[in-house]
Amino acid sequence: MKPSKILIIAWENMTQRKLRTSLTTLGVVIGITAIIGLASLG
Repeated sequence: MKPSKILIIAWENMTQRKLRTSLTTLGVVIGITAIIGLASLG
């Protein structure tokens, strides 16, 4: 499967499932923030 087709399918899924996309993005942001915060303490 071509990378462009994969990106199109991914984009369509992200636009159809806005809540899941938002929660996943929020989780990633919180996780990265927690890792940076813990690393700065150490």
